[in-house]
Amino acid sequence: MSRTPLTCALALALLAGCGYDATPPDRAPEPGAAGPSPATPAESNPAPGAQPLLVREGTPGHLADASGAALYYLEGNADGSRCDAACEQVWPPVTSDTPNPVADASVDAADIGTLPGAGGRNHVTWRGHPLYRYAGDRGARTTTGDDVEDQWGRWRLATPGEER
Repeated sequence: MSRTPLTCALALALLAGCGYDATPPDRAPEPGAAGPSPATPAESNPAPGAQPLLVREGTPGHLADASGAALYYLEGNADGSRCDAACEQVWPPVTSDTPNPVADASVDAADIGTLPGAGGRNHVTWRGHPLYRYAGDRGARTTTGDDVEDQWGRWRLATPGEER
């Protein structure tokens, strides 16, 4: 008896158990598509004084939240109005309970501000740009949202050494 059919069946069973994410890392998931859920306010915004909300990751560096998630801005969206509820599922806003978010010493405090946000929370801004996280990033220090263009516009990594 040949072992080829048994070997093929075993190989197929093993391959069927492997997961595959069909969304390329350089593309935003479609609105409403399953994906990472936005962080809750308690996870994403520490109490003032506990730890900085914004830090600079690496050299020359980019802005990140306290958990290491990269922060982005939408070109031409100074008032925050171009990112609606569907957008916020893919690009969760960076928010703060206070109008003066905490940043570590590597971030110029003059570059940080807020806009009024939903639910009494403040939308954190950098150099006048509202900041967002990208649901397509897979963990800390991932920056796949840079230069993504979707139905809301072009997204840029918040990079202190560079103004685009």
